[in-house]
Amino acid sequence: MFSAPGALLEPQTWLAFGASLGIGLLIGLERERNPAAKAGLRTFALVSLLGTLAALVAARLDSPWLLPTGLAAVAGMLIAAYLRDTPADDPGTTTVAAAAVAYLLGALAGMGEAPLAGALAIGVTALLYFKPELEGFSTALSRQDLVSMLQFLVVTFIVLPILPDRGYGPFGMLNPYHLWLMVVLISGVGLASYVALRFVGERHGMVLVGLLGGLVSSTATTVLYARRSTDSEAMRRIALVVVLPRVPAIAPPRPSPTANCSASARRIPGSPNAGAATGSG
Repeated sequence: MFSAPGALLEPQTWLAFGASLGIGLLIGLERERNPAAKAGLRTFALVSLLGTLAALVAARLDSPWLLPTGLAAVAGMLIAAYLRDTPADDPGTTTVAAAAVAYLLGALAGMGEAPLAGALAIGVTALLYFKPELEGFSTALSRQDLVSMLQFLVVTFIVLPILPDRGYGPFGMLNPYHLWLMVVLISGVGLASYVALRFVGERHGMVLVGLLGGLVSSTATTVLYARRSTDSEAMRRIALVVVLPRVPAIAPPRPSPTANCSASARRIPGSPNAGAATGSG
C-alpha cells in the first residue's frame, strides 16, 4: 500500500491514519475510565498511530522486522511503567495487552484493512468495558456448565469437521455428516435452553429458546422440548405450546371425504362413475 513513491498523498493513506486514530481513541477512552491504568486516551491514540507508521516504514524500506520491534517497544514501555509503580489491585496486564492490540490494529489499518481493524477495535472495547458482567458470568458458571459447553464445542468443532459428507448404504441415504449435524443442532438448542433457564428464568427462557430454536431447526427444538416435558408441569405446558404447532407440519395430509367416495365409486362395478371412467378409457 505504501511502497510506491508519493503514497502519502493517496486517499487510502489518510483513511488508514484516520482509522488508526479512531481505533486508539476508542480503546483509550475505555482505559481512561480505569484510574489504575498507566495508559489512557492519548497514549492509546499514539500507540495505534505508531502501528500505522511502522507499517508505512516497513513497507517503504522492505523491512518487516520493524513491526515486531515496535510492538516490543510498546510492551516494554508499559511494563516498565507498571514495574516502577505497581498498584496492589491491578498488575496492568490488561492494559499492556490492550496497547499491544491497539498497535497491531493500527498496523492492520496501515496495510489496507481499515474496516476489519475498526470492527476488531469495537469488539476489543466491548470486551474491556463489560468486565464486571463477564466476571459475574464466569463466577456463576458451575463445573457442570463448563463440561456442557466443552461437550458442545467438541461435537461441533472437532467431531463434525472430520466426518465424511457423502452418502452410504442403499441409495446413499446414510450421510454421517448430516446425521451428526442434527446431533449438533439438538445439543446447541439444549445448551441455549440451559443458559436461558439459568439467566432469564424458566418461563421466559424456554419460550425464547423455542422461538429462536424454531428458526434454526424446528425438528431439533421439537425433540428437545419433548424430552424436557417430563421435568415439571410448567415445562409440560410450555412444551405443548411449542410442539403442537409443529404437528401439522410433520403429519401426512388426510385425504378429503369427497376424494375417498370418488375413489370407491370407481372401484364398484356397475356404478355410474365406474361406467364413465370405463367409457372415457
